[in-house]
Amino acid sequence: MNQKRIEQRGLWLGILINTIMAVSGITFFLITDIEALFVDAYFTVITLVSGMVSIIISKVSSKKSQRFPDGLFVLEPIFSLCQSLLTIVLLSLSVVTVSVKAYRYFAFGEGQMMNVGPVLPYEMVMVCLSFMLSWFYSRQHKKINNSSTLLLTETKGTLIDGIMSSGIGVAALLIFLIPVHSPLHFLLYTGDFFVTITLIAFTIKMTFQRFLICFNQFYINADLMA
Repeated sequence: MNQKRIEQRGLWLGILINTIMAVSGITFFLITDIEALFVDAYFTVITLVSGMVSIIISKVSSKKSQRFPDGLFVLEPIFSLCQSLLTIVLLSLSVVTVSVKAYRYFAFGEGQMMNVGPVLPYEMVMVCLSFMLSWFYSRQHKKINNSSTLLLTETKGTLIDGIMSSGIGVAALLIFLIPVHSPLHFLLYTGDFFVTITLIAFTIKMTFQRFLICFNQFYINADLMA
């Protein structure tokens, strides 16, 4: 099996799994109205869309022409670069959203108690799917001697998604165990803020690392085409 067929097979499986995860994430966000779940679900949607675009790029990038005798492989790092930038923007917007909610609670006492009950079983399933898919991407990437920027990007992106789901699940369990009259009762209303900020703190480093890897790949490909 040649490189492109292995790459595309991995991407197609990713699209299937991410579709299930994206629909589930949006559904549970609508049920619970927890911002951290929205971030998690939206992150999965980005991964899903990136997988679809990756399929197109994978098919087009190997085509050669008089202008691009070595193919359009430069498209791969360009797309991965855009995906990383979009992720950084999303994380930044999420910080603003949850910060506003937390401010309203602490300043004016406005807020709604978090509904974390449905989050626990949901996140257990999402964590398993994310880590399994990341492992699968990584395995496919190694089969073709680590030569696919697209599979590398999807491996990192799905891993970040799994880490986010893990963090949300652990936080939901801790919040679920807080009594209503506990000194920590404020977390029942503002836990979303602390969970989202913590998730972003852990994932932003990986996102920037992926951005630098993609930028380096783009520079190398652009230099070869010059």
